[in-house]
Amino acid sequence: MHIHIVISVVLISLLNDIPTSCNGAYSYSLKVTKYVCIDRPYKESTLYFCKNIPRRNAPTMISMSIHVPQLYDNIILKVSLFYKFSTYQPFLITVNSEGCEFIRNPPQFGMEKLVYDIIQESAPELLLPCPVGNRTYTIDWYLQDRHAPKNIPAGDYKLQFKLVVHSNVTIFGMEVYCSVRNTGIVSTFITE
Repeated sequence: MHIHIVISVVLISLLNDIPTSCNGAYSYSLKVTKYVCIDRPYKESTLYFCKNIPRRNAPTMISMSIHVPQLYDNIILKVSLFYKFSTYQPFLITVNSEGCEFIRNPPQFGMEKLVYDIIQESAPELLLPCPVGNRTYTIDWYLQDRHAPKNIPAGDYKLQFKLVVHSNVTIFGMEVYCSVRNTGIVSTFITE
């Protein structure tokens, strides 16, 4: 009888030390390796700074400041997810939406809703009604585990985010590089 209790205590303590992502519903961990501002210099906005900030025992974050001098009634939001095979290839998530309409009438389902919910939770200052611009945006932001879909294959990913105006002019562009690793008893013992 005492042996069963000892085995149970050992198993429970081992299971408590297994790393998991945000909650028990996920079978992977997400780690952002870097943020990169892309397509710069911008023609119609001024990027003051864009810093990738790795943090010990906390997610990597981006700190950026951009001045958008003009007002815009029409901005296209482009979000694409890429999976790395030998090179990065398009994968699952692609959102190409008119930004002002996206803010006026929030999506109710699909990938657009996922993107809207992430912006609403982590950067609500970006969801102001149109026209937008004529101000400086200073943002410190990081992608959290709970922002990812519940089921996603292990591997390396690139998430690309762009704000585009008339004639395909990029106001702001960013790429987020991250890795997804499986978690659980077997993968924990293999990776340690």
